[in-house]
Amino acid sequence: MKYYQKLFKHFKLICKHKWFVFLASIEAGIPFRGFLHDFSKFSPIELFNSAKYYTGNRSPIDNEKNEKGYSLAWLHHRGRNPHHWEYWIDNLSSGGEALRIPYKYVVEMLCDWIGAGKAYVGKEWTRKQPFEFFIKKYNRGQIKLHLDTYSFCFVILQDYANNKKSLRYIINKYKKTYKELNIK
Repeated sequence: MKYYQKLFKHFKLICKHKWFVFLASIEAGIPFRGFLHDFSKFSPIELFNSAKYYTGNRSPIDNEKNEKGYSLAWLHHRGRNPHHWEYWIDNLSSGGEALRIPYKYVVEMLCDWIGAGKAYVGKEWTRKQPFEFFIKKYNRGQIKLHLDTYSFCFVILQDYANNKKSLRYIINKYKKTYKELNIK
């Protein structure tokens, strides 16, 4: 596939992802966060690097990491988007400590997982998919979260998977508890 074809296909995928995250953000009651979500993916370092490593069946970031051992696009992205749990890891020289993610970003992260699932899984996506993704990644040690953030994500995604209530209803049910735990 030629570079300009990969660039176009990757651009379309970014837009599809942003659209589904925006819809989830509206449902969660944070439409502005959904609108702002992942604009850095259009920056030259993220867009052009990801297009270079785009295959259509795997994350360009993973492809770049396989080739180089790291991804400049990912380092740029996670450092500018506080809705990624990796943004909230400190003390890497000591194994990394997960900080508590502020409410608005943890809700955006949940919308990101829901929207990404819809964009990348497609027609096979169900409401159980985000919870299954979360549990699988966490149990494999591929997600590191502060206990408060983990607990909030767990109950939201489990509740979302097991009933037909709206995302806003479910988040609002647990919002006060998460915000009260916030020690500033």
